Amino acid sequence: MNYSTGEKKEMDGRTGGMNNFTEDLKFSQKASHEDFWNAIYKKAFPTMEWSKICKDNSQGQKLGIDRIIYLSSGKIIKIDEKKRRKDYEDILLEFISVDTTNAPGWMEKDLLIDFLAYAFMESKQCYLFPWELLRRAWMHFKNEWKNKFKIITAENENYKTHSVAVPTNILLSSIKNSMIIQL
Repeated sequence: MNYSTGEKKEMDGRTGGMNNFTEDLKFSQKASHEDFWNAIYKKAFPTMEWSKICKDNSQGQKLGIDRIIYLSSGKIIKIDEKKRRKDYEDILLEFISVDTTNAPGWMEKDLLIDFLAYAFMESKQCYLFPWELLRRAWMHFKNEWKNKFKIITAENENYKTHSVAVPTNILLSSIKNSMIIQL
């Protein structure tokens, strides 16, 4: 999982205090969450044969890939996974991962993924966003969203991560509208 961006935290930034990278990494890699992810993917992709987690610091990780799913047809699906401990009515979209270097957040990167899996662990609910549609919506609405919705700043040891909290219903509607191409 791509921890270099500081995104694999609680992703809510609302609890105050400093994020603890080591503790957040442990939460993100919890073995007990594997059953959750496997159940989600088996339901989303009924012909899933098996899946593989991309190791830390691998080339796949650098391209945003947390997991590769193999379907019985031979199709391969690449997924970036995000988790939040509690349920919220918004989706955090990271636009700056390290403010001291102005490093782009994952929404600003051209990741080599098919889906962004965004899970709320409290309710065991996961949104499976098609990456290209999510990115198209982001490119169209990001300035409006950053001006209109709350910016969440996650404090890390030597830097901050910035995300915009887009209400889930607004994001879903925007993704739906991004499926329509008008010339």
